[in-house]
Amino acid sequence: MAQPIMLTLSHIDFTYPGTPEPLFEDISVSFPQGWTAVLGDNGIGKSTLAAIATGRLTPDAGSVSPAPVRLVIGVCPQSTDEVPDNLEDFAADWSPEALSVRQALRLDDGWLYRYDTLSGGEAKRVQIACALAKRPDLLVLDEPTNHVDEPTRNAIAAAMGGFRGIGVLISHDADLIDATCGRSLIFERRHVGHRNVTVANVYQGGYTQANAQRRANDERDAGLLRSARREHERLRGAQAERFRQVQHANAARDNGGRRIDPKDHDARGALHLAKATSLDSGASRAYAQLDGRIAAAERRVASLSVAAKRYDGDIWMNAAPSHRTELIRIGPGVVRFGDAAVVDDAVTVARSRLCADGGLWRVVAADDDMAVDGVGVRIPLLSVGPRDHIGLTGPNGLGKSTVIRALLRAAADVRMLTIAQNTTDEDARRAMTRLTGLPTRDRARVLSSYAQLNADPDKLLAGESPSPGELRKLLLCLGLLDRPELIVMDEPTNHLDLESKEALARVLAEYPGALIVVSHERWFIERFIS
Repeated sequence: MAQPIMLTLSHIDFTYPGTPEPLFEDISVSFPQGWTAVLGDNGIGKSTLAAIATGRLTPDAGSVSPAPVRLVIGVCPQSTDEVPDNLEDFAADWSPEALSVRQALRLDDGWLYRYDTLSGGEAKRVQIACALAKRPDLLVLDEPTNHVDEPTRNAIAAAMGGFRGIGVLISHDADLIDATCGRSLIFERRHVGHRNVTVANVYQGGYTQANAQRRANDERDAGLLRSARREHERLRGAQAERFRQVQHANAARDNGGRRIDPKDHDARGALHLAKATSLDSGASRAYAQLDGRIAAAERRVASLSVAAKRYDGDIWMNAAPSHRTELIRIGPGVVRFGDAAVVDDAVTVARSRLCADGGLWRVVAADDDMAVDGVGVRIPLLSVGPRDHIGLTGPNGLGKSTVIRALLRAAADVRMLTIAQNTTDEDARRAMTRLTGLPTRDRARVLSSYAQLNADPDKLLAGESPSPGELRKLLLCLGLLDRPELIVMDEPTNHLDLESKEALARVLAEYPGALIVVSHERWFIERFIS
């Protein structure tokens, strides 16, 4: 078929099995040619909508047009553990189109034959290349800049710019969205009446423009709701005043002339009685009319929607630094790839080296011309104290994760919490099992902390499986119960929405113990390093 110019999802309902509340109710969205960003909080349904659009999930109600089976579809999933289904075909494809994709994403030909050994950023580039190589009508990129450094992010943006089909970008990377997307679909939780619902609104422009419009709309809607509530209260007050008037008039009429003082020679009492009696019918009519106006005001208040409440408070953190003066000491030497063992041989060729500058550690390419054939990362003497906050950064493939593994080996006797780059379904199952088995007080502490990381505790309590971003938040909150002396997090901002990143940075900055975080986001590291 000819390449479609629009993908339309109409009146979509979807509920995950075993969950009490639907994820979607009557969602209708369209995706034209070009790139549309899909934004929203963790767990709100972005990846689920993409799965419905590509035919990997079937909605409970609604339709997708054109049907996914009529389209050539390319998907780059969140996890780098998913090997592209056309990897072997792409490796054997030396057509001009395939070569152009390889060049745009700066792929090493050898990567295609050793996918399981690649770094997260290298694997992500291969995933995107394989998706583009299908020449798809519909291309879905789900968090494509997780794990990647700045040069790789630029390469991904350039490759996206050459795509001419229907592009769906699920991302929390504001810079990438601004650089590539002409429209944004934002999933939002809205409070309507007495419940929160998920809505999908389309805004023109990338993240910056769309988010500014969304915030302006939120302020407008909040103002309309305040005005509607004020009008409702004014009418209720007016009704109460009319009720008092009716009561007064009725009392005056029932008492009749007994209320007139015989000594009232200037007839003030008679005049008062006449006035009250005349008010009887008018006040009664006004009172009855107000009933209808109040009912209309109540319906208006109930019909208006506002942004659902976001949590912004303190996280429960019953932690204290270790009494030891030093938690980790390794080096100098070369940390070998694979086994993360430190080799003290000064002549060992290293692919890269680590530069430590206070709380900022950077892995950079080695000076040796033969570094590409190096066996590991050259490190100086590294020491981690009980209160040190350290950020580890550097390009993909140079050995950041290798350094982390070496640090963890040296910290075997330290009480620590580690959260890896990628989480699994088994991680989610274990986390939920531990949460439900906690004593009431501890479970309340975990859920309170979870809420402060811009997450919804009610969804967890309802038994819903957490999204990758929600799971990372939950693992942190559960781990804090164990009062760790050291927290190690590898790319903690992967999968997190922007509000959650800000909340996490604030929490980590307040952590009193030792902290080591691997991240490509410099602003994030600068928020908490010592």
